[in-house]
Amino acid sequence: MKQFITLMALGALFLTGCNAPKKEAVVADKASNEKNVKIEFTGADNVIPKNAKLKVNLYGVPANLADVPASLITEKEYTQEKIPFTIELPVPNNPEGLIKPEVKKGDPVKYYITINWDSNGNGVEDKGDIVIDYDKKFPTIDINEETQQIFLKASK
Repeated sequence: MKQFITLMALGALFLTGCNAPKKEAVVADKASNEKNVKIEFTGADNVIPKNAKLKVNLYGVPANLADVPASLITEKEYTQEKIPFTIELPVPNNPEGLIKPEVKKGDPVKYYITINWDSNGNGVEDKGDIVIDYDKKFPTIDINEETQQIFLKASK
């Protein structure tokens, strides 16, 4: 019985790890002729961040595979003192090449944004911080479009 419980716990741990995004940071190299994606963050009315520093992450995942972790394509820190705001996020020339498992040329890829922002300045990301509003729209972006819009809200 003890072995069965151990195997179940290991199985649950394995499945949890499979769905988490990989944190292999590959920061875009400015000398590589990267392109920029313009992202407009809107919403979170009447919220003024006490801590203006935030990090924006761009992840990619093969669109035709289920239950694979997303790969970190690029990340960049910004300073913003009010909402709405617009940033330009650098994207490397070959973002598909950074995705694991490997994406073949022509295979569909989905990209999405995450943010890390201790906007209330208490040292941890928790209640009251500014987060992506997944209820309005999932933060999927098209890296070939002009301006993308991401909705924000204060977490509850």
